[in-house]
Amino acid sequence: MEKITQTQYLELIAGAEVLEKDGFGLKVLDTKKGEMIKLFRRKRLFSTALFKPYALRFADNAQQLRALGIPSITVNRLLWCAEIQRHIVIYQRLEGELLRDVLSEKTTQSKTTFEKFAAFIAQLHQSGVYFRSAHLRNILVQPNGELALIDISDMQIKAKALSLALRKRNFEHILRYQEDKDLLTPQLENFISIYTDSSKLSPKLITQLRRSIESTLQ
Repeated sequence: MEKITQTQYLELIAGAEVLEKDGFGLKVLDTKKGEMIKLFRRKRLFSTALFKPYALRFADNAQQLRALGIPSITVNRLLWCAEIQRHIVIYQRLEGELLRDVLSEKTTQSKTTFEKFAAFIAQLHQSGVYFRSAHLRNILVQPNGELALIDISDMQIKAKALSLALRKRNFEHILRYQEDKDLLTPQLENFISIYTDSSKLSPKLITQLRRSIESTLQ
């Protein structure tokens, strides 16, 4: 991991557009040069981040997703600035639109994208990817129509396909916002059909999963 000074950090973010910040400071910036800057802070004095920083997990997740054939971001640099106590990830900017925005348009393209969304979630689950932040604002529709994950910090990648319990829990994360529930509800039958076909689940598991999703949508 490359170490930089505060002066180098200020040079790095000079002219960048702030996309996200909170009471602790900057979080995400767009350099307008094809790269994004994401800052990570350790939230607690004693945590697992002391041994493996969130920035390193972010980079590891990106590498593992690529190995699984799942489109996501490409990390260019990993940095540490001791003066501001931040780990910094610089990654390639992905072009496209947020999945929620595309699905909200309710066009022919959005219907096709919705079907791809169902197959994409099935691919994640079959690949053992438990993505707690997999809501419709963290999935990007690329110009070629394919889906990609963009905020991959809060993720675990298992050695085998997710269990039914983890799939149920992940759908609760995916459908955490009412706006997303409203988008899925009219397409529920089609979504479950495509998801289960791609997952090759047994009829018993399909029934259990359907009940769980229906309960989440209420």
